[in-house]
Amino acid sequence: MRIPFSRAAARAAALMPPDPGLLRMVAALRATSAGLLTFLLVAALGLVLPLTVFDRILGFAVALFASATLRDPKRPQQAVTILLAGVSASLTVTAAALLSSHRIVTELLVPVIMFAATYGSTRAPRWSAVGTVSLIAYIVALVTHQSPGSLAGGLLTVWLGVAGAAVIRFVLIPDRPAADLRRLRRSIRRRLAAVLAMIAEVVQAGRWSAIRRAAFRHELDRLDEAILMTETRLTATGADAAGLTLYLLELQLTTQHVARAARQDIGNEARRPRLSDTLTMLARGLLADDPIPVPVLSQRPAGELESALALLATVLHEAPKPMLEPVSFPPPIPPPAGIWPGLHPALQAAVAAALAISFGELVSHGRWYWAAFAAFAMFQGTRSRGESIAKVAQFMVGTLAGVIAGVLLATALAGHTLLSLAMIVAAVFLAFQAYMAAYGVMVFWITIILALMFGMMGYFAPELLLVRLEETSIGAASGVLVACLVLPRSGRAVIETAFASLLRALGYGVAAAVTRLTGGEDLPDLPGALLMSAQRLHDLHVAVTPVLSGPGTLRNPLLRERVLLLQACDEWAQELGRFALQGVRLCDPDLLALARTTAATISANIAALLEPVPPGDRTEPPRLSLPAVPLNDAQHYAVRLLLRIDAAILRLMTRDPRPLDRRPGTQLCRGDQHTAKST
Repeated sequence: MRIPFSRAAARAAALMPPDPGLLRMVAALRATSAGLLTFLLVAALGLVLPLTVFDRILGFAVALFASATLRDPKRPQQAVTILLAGVSASLTVTAAALLSSHRIVTELLVPVIMFAATYGSTRAPRWSAVGTVSLIAYIVALVTHQSPGSLAGGLLTVWLGVAGAAVIRFVLIPDRPAADLRRLRRSIRRRLAAVLAMIAEVVQAGRWSAIRRAAFRHELDRLDEAILMTETRLTATGADAAGLTLYLLELQLTTQHVARAARQDIGNEARRPRLSDTLTMLARGLLADDPIPVPVLSQRPAGELESALALLATVLHEAPKPMLEPVSFPPPIPPPAGIWPGLHPALQAAVAAALAISFGELVSHGRWYWAAFAAFAMFQGTRSRGESIAKVAQFMVGTLAGVIAGVLLATALAGHTLLSLAMIVAAVFLAFQAYMAAYGVMVFWITIILALMFGMMGYFAPELLLVRLEETSIGAASGVLVACLVLPRSGRAVIETAFASLLRALGYGVAAAVTRLTGGEDLPDLPGALLMSAQRLHDLHVAVTPVLSGPGTLRNPLLRERVLLLQACDEWAQELGRFALQGVRLCDPDLLALARTTAATISANIAALLEPVPPGDRTEPPRLSLPAVPLNDAQHYAVRLLLRIDAAILRLMTRDPRPLDRRPGTQLCRGDQHTAKST
């Protein structure tokens, strides 16, 4: 039985996630190089100073995480973060050394540090890095038995690790945003060429098969990922960033238009040879990094797909143009009141760590920190019980696979120090390349690293990895228990917040697009509004994945329908924005009036979905229809997109009339207010 392409691709991506522009590879290389440089430097100083192999491990860990967790966009900010990480790591190492004779106190301090680290991760990237480095330094100091007598060597090692991370980051492998963007743009061209080549294959075959549709969806997802990473990386560029952002947005919207047209109509037998030649010419030009040839632009389109390809060729032929106005975003959605924004996950992490330490001590007196760290990891980047449980599953699968592979590797490499060291370096690189992309794979490699490190130190036994598996299970169980019982936040609450956020961004994007289409007051942040809407849709998919992919999938038809409706709305809003950005204006009086009426209806319906409205106060929206105008007119198609969005929002209201956001004082984005005022 042949495995469908989508499943095979998903499994391959889980083991080796796609890496557009090699950004994760470069980040893993920085982290590994910083750790290795510090390890060798401490080993060299150990020839003249009383530094031990445990100091090497501490320096390696500090340098590794100081480099891997750095997320600040600018070099001065990065330098300050690394400096603060060194200060905080010095404090935690000092605490571990001075309190080494008070076991209970050192264990009680772990939940406190985890609380601070988790709370910091919710505030800003800087404090996430500082908190993580502090926690890692404290745990490693406990594991390596730092004492007051060895404190001087431990502090020296910490600052050597900080210096190693700074040298790698600022001197040997510095940030090169321009080079990163060149690689990302090449990756975009390759991914776009793959999309066009796949359409060409379908055109030649004359039909879409299930496997081809799955493969096509996979290639579109990889193209979107490359564009998203490029847009994120643009924060580190100069004044040209706004123009390139707009260019990428237009390229993404145009490619989506080509994909939709290809799914609907691949042409008849007479049109297919011309379509195939055009697709092949575009794909070859993208792969060769050549300018798109002019003859493609001069052909007279004979259908929707030909028109979409001509538009794509036009976008590819033109260079990005600098924007006079910077890309901005709608006002951020205010966080809910109370303790939830930061204290909620921090309290959960602290309680879970305390519980894990208590039960971990019963299994192994000296290995409880594995249980504590497993509990801590559960609440990093998760927003609900469902996400925490899904992360536990990845953690356990990665640990179990790592235990099996670690026993085999450590046994095979026993007595071969250089080979073990080389394998550790390779495993560290692979672990941090999967960092933030494939969590279970990262845990797998970290477990192998532990096995090899124990083997190098001469006291590896398979029982140690079994203890790690037991402690990890205790930490995971503690995390699940806390996530479900201590200040639980249900997946429904997270999903409803994601729905409300997407509706706000969608309403603002539609309002900004209609304002341009109707010739009203120009809103310079339409590109930012479209980007924000796409990001909110991604957040919604992340929130619903634990529910729709779990055992209760068949029991959630309403949730699936809501996601599909909003996904369609976002797709239509993006295409509507493309028309507005390309200069389409509604000149026909009937279309102009209909667009304004529809925009006002959409704004009112979104407000009704977001805010509590008594059923008796709701008015039936008017039934809208298009006037008799040519069907192939761009103005007519833009209004059709508006009517589709309005119909989908109305469907949402009739399927689930309850408001998505019951918080008092909820207001629409300023884009919605502007549209209501102008209509």
